[in-house]
Amino acid sequence: MADSRKILIVGASGLVGGYLLDYFGPRAVGTGNANAASRQGLIGCDITDAAQTNAVVSQSGADVVVHTAAYTHVDGCEQNPELSEAVNVEGTRNVAEACKKAGVRYIFVSTDYVFDGTSGPHRIDEAFAPLNVYGRHKVAAEEIVAGTVEDHAIVRSCNLYGWQPGGKNFVMAVYQLGLEGKPMRVPVDQFGSPTLAEDMANAIDELASSELTGAFHCAGPDYVDRLEWAQRSAEAFNLDPGFVTGVATSELAQPAPRPLKGGLDSSETCRRLGVTFRGVDGGLAAMREAMQRDGIRFAAA
Repeated sequence: MADSRKILIVGASGLVGGYLLDYFGPRAVGTGNANAASRQGLIGCDITDAAQTNAVVSQSGADVVVHTAAYTHVDGCEQNPELSEAVNVEGTRNVAEACKKAGVRYIFVSTDYVFDGTSGPHRIDEAFAPLNVYGRHKVAAEEIVAGTVEDHAIVRSCNLYGWQPGGKNFVMAVYQLGLEGKPMRVPVDQFGSPTLAEDMANAIDELASSELTGAFHCAGPDYVDRLEWAQRSAEAFNLDPGFVTGVATSELAQPAPRPLKGGLDSSETCRRLGVTFRGVDGGLAAMREAMQRDGIRFAAA
């Protein structure tokens, strides 16, 4: 949807933030932490600093703020809940307050981890039931957003992937380990909805141009376990998937409990926004094409 509104992307050094920065083009500016800002030409902004956050939002001249910045290391959040609260809860409060003062639309990116993963893919109207610190802090953040900024949209997504040089999303990890011939163990009992970051950016573009408020689920239509997702990813890049082994989540001894049947039902969002999300094979094909445009060559199938 064509629109001239200026966009501020808080957290533009991450996967989704980076895609959004490219997607919106010259009408978007992005922030990053001190290291990312100096390396990538972004505006330096520490969202845990209320005064700095308010100054960046007010001086950006943005009509819409898209908040993708978060501490997303789930086990790290479990082991260091103070850091998670500072970034994921208080940082969100600071951005929300700044948006309220500036009178701008606020789009906040959340996660399927606000649910317990017993009956996924989850619908928008399901009750919160987080299993871990990260999920609990995202619930708190959503409540802050909804209670602070009237013109807001909460975008829940999950299992995000896409081409990102040096990136750490799941498919990039499969690709890198497969190239190096290193073994990869993945949980065969964790199910989700793989979501191409480019499709997420398209949905956020529609939201930025609309007056719709409330919660939206942005996720791919396929519901698969991590082993199947990894194997199909490897095959998409002409890699023998034999380096991937499926194990039970309990064998991984992860500090944070994981929802096993997570994922999101995006059918209502697709209807309201008029968008579509690609399935696993379509998304992987798009990712492969993007890599080829950047000069990546794959072994013969």
